[in-house]
Amino acid sequence: MNLKPAFLQTILMGFLVLSLFTGPALAQQVAQNQIEQRVEDAQGENPGITAAQRAARAAIDAMNDPNCPTVTFADILSNPDDSALNVCYARGQIQSGNVKGALATLERVLLIAPEALNVRLLYAIILYRLDNMAEAEREFQTVAQADLPPEVRNQVDTYLNDIQQQQKTTKQSVKVSVGVYADSNRNAAPVSESLTAFGARSPIALERDRPNGALGLLTILGYDFTHDPGLQNQHEIFGGVDLYGDTLSEQNKLDIQALNMDLGFRWRYPGVTIAPRVFLSNMRLGWDKFYNSKGVELRVDHKIRLPDPGMAPLDSWFLVSGQQENYHNTPEFQTLTLRSGRKSDAEIGVGTLLFPEHYVSLVAREQYKSGASDPGNSGAKTFSYKYHSVEANHTWILENGKFLVSTIGLGTRQYKQPDPLVQSGVHRLEQPFLMRMTYGMPLSELIGTNWLKERRAETPDFLYFAEDTTISLTGEYRYQRSNITNYQTENKRIQLMLTRSFDF
Repeated sequence: MNLKPAFLQTILMGFLVLSLFTGPALAQQVAQNQIEQRVEDAQGENPGITAAQRAARAAIDAMNDPNCPTVTFADILSNPDDSALNVCYARGQIQSGNVKGALATLERVLLIAPEALNVRLLYAIILYRLDNMAEAEREFQTVAQADLPPEVRNQVDTYLNDIQQQQKTTKQSVKVSVGVYADSNRNAAPVSESLTAFGARSPIALERDRPNGALGLLTILGYDFTHDPGLQNQHEIFGGVDLYGDTLSEQNKLDIQALNMDLGFRWRYPGVTIAPRVFLSNMRLGWDKFYNSKGVELRVDHKIRLPDPGMAPLDSWFLVSGQQENYHNTPEFQTLTLRSGRKSDAEIGVGTLLFPEHYVSLVAREQYKSGASDPGNSGAKTFSYKYHSVEANHTWILENGKFLVSTIGLGTRQYKQPDPLVQSGVHRLEQPFLMRMTYGMPLSELIGTNWLKERRAETPDFLYFAEDTTISLTGEYRYQRSNITNYQTENKRIQLMLTRSFDF
């Protein structure tokens, strides 16, 4: 129903490089002015204070130097008290994905130059990304005590509000998505525009049964919660409800309305998270009762530490699930009940942060379905199958909150029994292929951040929602190869979505 928190936390680590330098860079001017004034005032006074302030000024300059030199650990060992050298070394560690190493380096810089405001802000952001909320809150509060520019003040306040939200025992979130799409083959008709029946192939007679494009409106309303019952290791109860609507401009018989619910528990242990859950689904097709299911799932997540401490750990997971699916005939589709039956799934995946802005994952899935017996076809279970698939995903975090998510997948679905009503003696074989790409950004970026700032200088609440609203454009291509022409399909889809989340 949603991306899992472990995956989201890893993706947020990729977002680190974007926020690490924008906030500190905005704080640079006020910090630089404060330090320079204090250095001038301290001339001829306590040399220790003057040295600390000079170290802070050097650290600030290094944070904002686009040509910060490459620094090795040997360089640091030869001059451990050089604040500028340490800042450049920390920036290199962040670029290579060694965020924890950068945290230790910045801590050393702050011992040398405690007044380097943008270094402290960077240090606080890393603590936040590493889920060290207590320390991050303390550092953000220290930064907040300074005379900050409005942009930096807003950023610090946002982080402090997020930390307070995450420290709640019960966290709740509502997500609202609205979008439009164009689909080239919404009714999944065969690309050959012909059908096989009793072994004979003939053209599709009705135009409505041929591949038909469609325009549609998507509306999604989701509610999620997590609750900390007060046990050790941050164990938690989680759950949620999703309402989904897919309304077509034409072909109303294919409109979809869906309700999905789940409830589970996460046991968190060092390096391992175990999460069983139960789930229910109910779907209507053209407002007619169409589908419902109930099932259970067990998911196990494990972080694999690599021998090289400079490399990001591998996220690995495994899940198994089983569910009972029930289909109901509708006025338009009279054989849907044959699809009812038990379905079991298994999935294994691995993912890692290649660079601070690139996260990749590879997933393998196995699925088994036992369909209902067809009394009009000698009891054949023509919708029983086994399905194997692999999927590769890449998430690329771009500047200013923009992102690009790419997916490519390939599978094989083998049906257990032939359907003599279609083609006697031929076991149906399908090979679905999927390619999808989503590009998104905060709505404020599309509108123009500078333009928004100018308008808000006049009206503080002007388009306030744009900061927390994401706009995304998705292109998708699906092709299913089959040994029976009825099931060989092709579909192209383009989709535009607006998404807004409310946390409370």
